[in-house]
Amino acid sequence: MALLEYGLVAAILFHALNGLRVIAVDFWSKGPRYQKQMLWSVVGLWLVLMLGAIYPVLGHAARVLFGS
Repeated sequence: MALLEYGLVAAILFHALNGLRVIAVDFWSKGPRYQKQMLWSVVGLWLVLMLGAIYPVLGHAARVLFGS
């Protein structure tokens, strides 16, 4: 069950970050020019944040499974 919660966090976080990127592309005059760089920035930031979310999201499941 915890893996599904982690997947939900991943999907919501990527959706939110990508939405900010789309807003920037639409409303910033140089947005279309930097679209690819912004996409890779979103992916990089998403990876860093997902690595940081491993313990808070999956830590509870590990404690329940391994009894510590």
